[in-house]
Amino acid sequence: MKTCFTSLVVLAAAAHSAHGWWDNGHMMVAEVATQCLASEDLATLTALLSGYDKEFPNTGYPTTAAIWPDLMKCDSFVSTYCPSDKTPALKMLDEWHYINLPLNVDGTDFQNLTSKDGDKLLKASMGGQSNEVLAKTLVMFGKTQSDHAANFGLRMLLHIFGDMQNPMHDVAGQAPQFPTGDAGGNFWNFPKGCVGSNLHGLWDSVGGKYGAVNWSPTFVAGTPDYDALKANATKLAAKFTAADDKLGFDAYKNVPYADFVAAMNGKAFNGKIFDNILESYDIARAVAYKGLDFTCDMSSGRCVIPCPSQSYVDTLIATAEKSIAVGGKRLCVVLTQLARQIRALKLTNPNKPTPAPT
Repeated sequence: MKTCFTSLVVLAAAAHSAHGWWDNGHMMVAEVATQCLASEDLATLTALLSGYDKEFPNTGYPTTAAIWPDLMKCDSFVSTYCPSDKTPALKMLDEWHYINLPLNVDGTDFQNLTSKDGDKLLKASMGGQSNEVLAKTLVMFGKTQSDHAANFGLRMLLHIFGDMQNPMHDVAGQAPQFPTGDAGGNFWNFPKGCVGSNLHGLWDSVGGKYGAVNWSPTFVAGTPDYDALKANATKLAAKFTAADDKLGFDAYKNVPYADFVAAMNGKAFNGKIFDNILESYDIARAVAYKGLDFTCDMSSGRCVIPCPSQSYVDTLIATAEKSIAVGGKRLCVVLTQLARQIRALKLTNPNKPTPAPT
């Protein structure tokens, strides 16, 4: 038993490198945002993103750029989820994709803390830097004069903002089996025949509802998968309105950029962005870790728990779809502000593309 447990702990760092949402979920959050952007703002963002077209084709649009940080991790060519012959192997940024706020999987308060104790939960975090990276990216857009820095920052923001909507990227479940956390649900494995292979993957796939739709260089408008993605995003965007955003991001769409950044970041990375993380923390407590049997079968050397019920999966799907839609509309507000900043800083003029080097 000690050997099995030790093996699980050793895998902790690797487990959190699993992609947050699958490609479909990331692109759906970004597509919801893209569909609500003004045409001028979309053109500005696309002009900036196009700077990486030669190295990473078909990632020059907000929807497809959202998968880029996961693509950058690929250290081998895999046609289904790493279809880049560049094998970037950029793995040193893994902790940017999540934050491990601790919670007890049995539903009790971790050290008597709830989401109302956000600052204390942040201090108790067991790793991850997503909130800090997002906050510092917004600060960077207040002053950068580098197209490269802005392009890189925009791509990371598109992705990490999507990760933030997935509760498995905002928590570390505490249990006797995993006193240092469950790596965002990665350590709770399901038997063959279940909807997902583990708890993290089940949420990444939105309960399996949308199948295994992955980005590729040929994932373009007019293909069945891309058109289905757009239609699904349109449907979710229509189902949930600004009133469903309890954090009120829309109120910051047209304020001066400095005021926007102050609201998003707070005084110590505890503004609206962190409020979004705490919202996901509550979803993890109320939905993700509720209704599961955490009795571990360790006979295979892994912690295997019973399959989730259909009721659990149905609730997961409804919850994740709302998070994707509301998160996408929040992202629209952020992208609107960034597009204005890109123009104000004269980083990229969509009417005058940067000429190719000669």
